[in-house]
Amino acid sequence: MKDLISVHGVHFRYDEESDWTLNNVSLSVYPGEWLAIVGHNGSGKSTLAKLLNGLLIPEKGEVVVEGYNSRDENSIWEIRRRVGIVFQNPDNQFVGTSVMDDVAFGLENNGIEREEMIRRIKASIQKVKMENFLDQEPHHLSGGQKQRVAIAGILALKPSIVILDEATSMLDPMGRKEVLETMRELNKQEGITVISITHDLEEAAKADRVLVMKAGKVHAEGTPEDIFKQSGMLLDIGLDLPFAVKLQHQMNKQGLHLSSLHLTQEEMVDDLWTLRSKT
Repeated sequence: MKDLISVHGVHFRYDEESDWTLNNVSLSVYPGEWLAIVGHNGSGKSTLAKLLNGLLIPEKGEVVVEGYNSRDENSIWEIRRRVGIVFQNPDNQFVGTSVMDDVAFGLENNGIEREEMIRRIKASIQKVKMENFLDQEPHHLSGGQKQRVAIAGILALKPSIVILDEATSMLDPMGRKEVLETMRELNKQEGITVISITHDLEEAAKADRVLVMKAGKVHAEGTPEDIFKQSGMLLDIGLDLPFAVKLQHQMNKQGLHLSSLHLTQEEMVDDLWTLRSKT
């Protein structure tokens, strides 16, 4: 499959006196996939997110998004148009006095004509199911609703890639569910590529592919099944395991062996019912 994003031998540090924040990082992102990038604090995952969007430029190596190289000044705005980022704190992302004004902000900055702007605002708000809140003041919204509006503002710019940079970490369980369900629908129905920067391995377990960062390098890469089979490696670098995986390890110690490794509680329950029906 052709790469949507290609990262080749990227090095980055915030000043010349410091160690490399990213050290010889190479990876690919493919059209329509959900890629989870996990790692402990300081592993370089959020810095990587900003490099993918062109907010930061590598000191060495290249980041190429749909043929546009971030080291080329003329390509930066094309990259940022294609790669949208939803950040951690929803309260820091609002600039408008209403939901409609906020979604319109990016379109106005890009010089979109009024009629096209109105059409895009309505379409993007509908996609995140916030059409009943167009005139609502942002501070009256819940955390999950705020993040859905932030997603709408990005969708209005018609990106091919959306990065969730710890976008659910400050939300309550309901808000986290709202945001992830919204993005999964957009991923499946609209074909938008999603890159989830997260330390939540429950979230990563539902990705198509997982990339593990450690000390500024790509430490491991594979399907969720491949990664979570390496539970010792994850624990060694300071990451927790999804509840279902931890429970299955405990069940194995008690002599109850399931048919395969389950990454979600739903999968485990189904397998337990099947096992029970056979006994």
